[in-house]
Amino acid sequence: MKFSLSLIFIIISAIVNVNSQTTCRFAPTYTLNDIINSNNQSFINDVLFWEGNFHSNQVGVNYECGYTYDGHELNYITGELDSPLHEFSAPSKESIHLGMLALALNEWVNEEPENYKAINFFHQNITRTTTEQNEIPYSGNSNFDNAITILYRKINTYHQFNQRFPGFGGFHPWVSVNDSGIFLLDGWTNQVPGLDNGEMIWGLYAVYNLLTTQPTFINNYPTLGPLYEKYFQILINNAMTIFYQPSGYISAVVEINDIYSTPTPSNYLNPSGLLNDPYEGELLVVFMDLFCQWPSEEARDQIWINKRALLQSVEFNTHSNTNITVQRGWWFSSHEQWKYLMLPYQEIEINQRVFRNGERARTWFSSINNYPGLFASVTNVTEINQNNGYVSATGISEIAFQQQVTNALITPYASFPLFLIHDQPSLGLSWYYTMLNGPSMQNPFGSTESVNIIGTEIASVITWDSKITTVLSMLGGISNINLQFLKSNGLFERFSTVIDREWSLAFPNLNGENLPFMYPSRDVTIPKILNDFTNCTLKKI
Repeated sequence: MKFSLSLIFIIISAIVNVNSQTTCRFAPTYTLNDIINSNNQSFINDVLFWEGNFHSNQVGVNYECGYTYDGHELNYITGELDSPLHEFSAPSKESIHLGMLALALNEWVNEEPENYKAINFFHQNITRTTTEQNEIPYSGNSNFDNAITILYRKINTYHQFNQRFPGFGGFHPWVSVNDSGIFLLDGWTNQVPGLDNGEMIWGLYAVYNLLTTQPTFINNYPTLGPLYEKYFQILINNAMTIFYQPSGYISAVVEINDIYSTPTPSNYLNPSGLLNDPYEGELLVVFMDLFCQWPSEEARDQIWINKRALLQSVEFNTHSNTNITVQRGWWFSSHEQWKYLMLPYQEIEINQRVFRNGERARTWFSSINNYPGLFASVTNVTEINQNNGYVSATGISEIAFQQQVTNALITPYASFPLFLIHDQPSLGLSWYYTMLNGPSMQNPFGSTESVNIIGTEIASVITWDSKITTVLSMLGGISNINLQFLKSNGLFERFSTVIDREWSLAFPNLNGENLPFMYPSRDVTIPKILNDFTNCTLKKI
């Protein structure tokens, strides 16, 4: 039915796009009251359109090979693209991209055109080759066709990488990206990270299951789903050989002796580092637990037992009569909540309660201290013509393992976990909006990386992590999609049992659940000391 769209549906879809094409400096055209109390769908449509500009060739994606770029520098004054393009990427960026593609696939089979959001994100045109025009049917919706074209090119790039470098076992290191595909990057020529691949895996899982279970995709793209499923199976086949340590741990980064050899245990060395955290690193652990062949059930459970030391309860002081019990963070950066975008942790009651308390504390911390935003690991701010560094250590030190934490800069994507508090639909959007209102925090490609809290410096760069994590979360993430397939594949019960057991052990009592989430104050804003980008200003009438 979708492949014979009526003219009226196409017109409706076009109207949705036109209404979103306002000005890239749209945040100040709304008020905080609009975001919190009014119908804010217009604001979300604006976000999706301008963030969708990041999905442009040689900006956030290489259209020829379908792989992400990390991002792109911006001119500090104009906000337009500036050198260099980040001609490198990692599976963590692929995780977000695959997540958005999965949402587009899901919308295609479950929503009417007037309700498309993820599909409309892919509005930048991708020209098909003659071969693609002959082999891939057009759907009647150009945005959806863009997503399908990228899906074909992406999975071909994945398989080509695995054929070139079989020693990686299908897992991706940080890579260089060009029109021909992905290649080895200096510093990662014989190493592969577990954390980033764990993030990517669940995007793959959502995509391949949608493509192989929905009749419209099976009929119209018969080779696409099997290519994704085959790649997922490659990862299942090789994960234990590469990452598992018989002592009951999963390696964080593995060295490969021979990248041209097929995976065998003697080909891998774990120099240091374990994925024993309860944060985003857990995504690879869950994958291996659910899909891999284990020596015994005892060995399978041992990886969770060995992770318990870092799953800790700690009290956040609200300076009122009630503290908030939270899961201790590493830095308590929002980045640590990535796993909630991917997997249905919130289906397990105790885990959802702990997650909500953590986000409750995040909002209280900024509210108590009059911070005009939230904190997540991000590219640092600089003055004009200075080199940026990356600041991992930003968060909330009093509830973190690491005490050297800065609160000098904020980033819009730090709001992404708040979008997953589903009974507070304006919570994430209100904090996101507040940070977008900072000077030069919007550009022709959507949001800007970060700004300091005194409004004098920004990070003039755009990246997947700091931008599209928020878009993915704004649209609900892919946890519900993966929930559907974990259940149908008979895997959810094991996931639920383990997560319930581990979080129940660590959190016998929770304080502060009756406290409200804190919304940003109209009186606490980022000072507009720096000017807006000259090519993204609000034109006064």
